[in-house]
Amino acid sequence: MSIEGLLKLTRRRVGTIVTGILLGVALAAGLLWMTPTSFTASAVAYVRVVVPAGDSPQNQSYSYYTASQLATQKVKAFVSVFTSEAVARGVIDSLGLTMTPVQLSHSLTATNQDDSLTITVSATASTADDAQRIADEVVRQSQTQVKRLEGEDSPVDVVLMSPSSLSATTRQPSTPRYLAVGALGGVLLGYAGATLVSMLDKRIRSSSDLSEVVDIPVIGVIPSSEALSARSRDGSVDPRVEESLRKLRTNLRYAGAGIDEGLRSLVVSSCVQDEGKSTVAVNLARVMALAGQEVILIEGDLRRPRLRRLFNAGKNRPGLAQLLVGATPLESALVATPVPGLRVILAGDSPPNPSELLGSSRLSELVKYLAADHVVIIDAPPVLPVTDAVALAEHVDGMLMIVRAGRTTSDQLRQAMTTLTRGGGKVIGLVLNQVSVSALGKFRYGGSDYYFEHEYREDPEPQDRPARAPGGAGRAARTPEPPEEAHRPARGERRGPQVSTAADFVAMLEQQRAEGPRSPDASARTPRGKRRR
Repeated sequence: MSIEGLLKLTRRRVGTIVTGILLGVALAAGLLWMTPTSFTASAVAYVRVVVPAGDSPQNQSYSYYTASQLATQKVKAFVSVFTSEAVARGVIDSLGLTMTPVQLSHSLTATNQDDSLTITVSATASTADDAQRIADEVVRQSQTQVKRLEGEDSPVDVVLMSPSSLSATTRQPSTPRYLAVGALGGVLLGYAGATLVSMLDKRIRSSSDLSEVVDIPVIGVIPSSEALSARSRDGSVDPRVEESLRKLRTNLRYAGAGIDEGLRSLVVSSCVQDEGKSTVAVNLARVMALAGQEVILIEGDLRRPRLRRLFNAGKNRPGLAQLLVGATPLESALVATPVPGLRVILAGDSPPNPSELLGSSRLSELVKYLAADHVVIIDAPPVLPVTDAVALAEHVDGMLMIVRAGRTTSDQLRQAMTTLTRGGGKVIGLVLNQVSVSALGKFRYGGSDYYFEHEYREDPEPQDRPARAPGGAGRAARTPEPPEEAHRPARGERRGPQVSTAADFVAMLEQQRAEGPRSPDASARTPRGKRRR
């Protein structure tokens, strides 16, 4: 795994990693609590050989050399004496310990470094004082035992060179060492668990995840915000959402650059329900209208219509279903909105055969008729549960797929793309919806830092011009009006209050709802340039 992948795993699974660390530290603390505390003290003994006095200097030098050689040979043999049961028995008798010689000898260690005449004795006991006393007494008892083994006349002797001290006593188990090892083990456990969870969790969370699943450009990333929902009625404005919608609008123009007449009709769908496709479709239509384009939003979800209540239309208001079967004229199905340039065709009554209606030639002719002077956005049902979206995709220039971060899985997206490809649908881009603010990061422009988590004001510049003329090739592109300026309504159009943000839009719809439903004639308007039928 690369460093970038490791950092990505850490950010995404920080909870799992922290849980692993805490678990490792908790296990280490449990072992500390269960392990009896012990102390170890060490004393150093020196093996010497006594050289007889009175010899000549030459003989005395030879005697010192011989004594050194003898001590070197004896020191290795004496190591086992320090841990013998005979020495342990003497220590027990001298100190009055309540243990057997075997138990005491098992708590003793004796070592000798190469080319040295010293023996280091270590004793382990339940208290530091007992460990010191035992270590020193082992050296004394070993001295007695060596005298007994070598004989009283032997020049070889063992003496206490360095008695044990309280500062040199070590405590076992070592709390810092146990906790450090536990934390290190917890890190390894946390990353192993994070890797396993990432392999099993196939939910899409970022744009890079989308790029790994399908080879379709991500043209929009919309942060999570209540400003897009009708539940937000406090008038709050979320600049992050507004900017992300404007970016999506701009990217759509480039995505439709390969279409002869420009991107005039678009289906907005998702893999499964509750991914925010309707919310994105409504607000995308709004920002396009605010940029100066004439937009018609069609509710193509005939099975679960949801826009009637949002746009305050009466229960008997005719919609797309009645329009396709010839039961109502177009002007009666069009619903005006508070946004200048944006009108809506609702779903109408739910028909028994939605797929057949949406796949009919009538819908194709309707889309062509409206797209001549408008941008047509169709809010379609999700792809996987029903085939309605596939049927709609045949009649438009392109399709926009909404993917909800942290909910849509890679398997669902692959299956949806396969279904659309087989049905002839052309997906021009993906939109990652409901992305957490922390995942969006920070960008720098013009010497200033723009944070997604902080609000900022834009310079009062005009909105971007459309890439192509509204009417296709040969028509002059209309200069869009900034959201702050008043929009001049067309003849016969009802002048409404100006709105620029999602919160304003929702607030205006709430005001419309309070005023009561409108009659069909009051809100209908024939598309610009077309005669009433």
